Amino acid sequence: MSEPVNSSEPLPSALRRGLGAQLRTLREKRGLSRQELGGQTNFSPSTIGAFERGERSMDVGTIETVDDLLGGQGLLKVVVPYLEEERYAPQFRNFLPIEAKAVSLWVYSTHVLHGLLQTEAYARQVFEDHWPPVGTKEIERRLDARLDRQAVLHRDPPPVLCFVLEETFLLRKIGGERVWREQLEHLLECGRLPYVSIQLVPLECEVALGSVGPMTIAETPAHRMLGYVEGQGQSWVISDRAVVSEMVQRHANIRGMALNPQDSAQRIERLLGEQ
Repeated sequence: MSEPVNSSEPLPSALRRGLGAQLRTLREKRGLSRQELGGQTNFSPSTIGAFERGERSMDVGTIETVDDLLGGQGLLKVVVPYLEEERYAPQFRNFLPIEAKAVSLWVYSTHVLHGLLQTEAYARQVFEDHWPPVGTKEIERRLDARLDRQAVLHRDPPPVLCFVLEETFLLRKIGGERVWREQLEHLLECGRLPYVSIQLVPLECEVALGSVGPMTIAETPAHRMLGYVEGQGQSWVISDRAVVSEMVQRHANIRGMALNPQDSAQRIERLLGEQ
């Protein structure tokens, strides 16, 4: 029986181990020691060993340099697009390509802002407050990946993006007054985009809408609807049509209980003005 994996301390993936094995094979075929290859790339022999075991990831520049030095003829370079997905938390990787290509996204957030709407400062605070704590380099890696995801907001052609947010968590000043105000102002800016809808479920709503938890529904370019849920380091991409249908119905019901986009923007402006 396998032990649960702490996603904040990811083990070397099969992809990274496979890339490392290819690197080792090419190095040995060229008759080079780790020390000799390290001398040509400014890495220590121990770092080369970590690359070969998949314990340390190589950036794009390193992969291209090593491929050329060892005469790999693209054997290592071809892996680069797949490694891009490893910048994201393990539980999100299966949904990443779906989100990036979706023609529409329907989101319900209950405890923290959806990653596509987060400012850099807000996202950094979320990662810094992660428990168990993660290292500074890991925080920077996750932050860069999250900000890169937000390219979907400015994609051409743009997707239809509908975010339904619980007003309750907008009242929490995550990161302090400055970060909180900057985040609310950013929400207003995002809501002005013609293809983005932001709706708040107001505090005065007396219906237990969020009892099932947050969710995302994505429409693929082939107009297939897929669901995505996550929590406590676990996630599920849902393709079962009956289950996704329930999610669509649930999201529509929640959206119907929420304030319309104009009233939601006014509520956010009021929150900013009351401080």
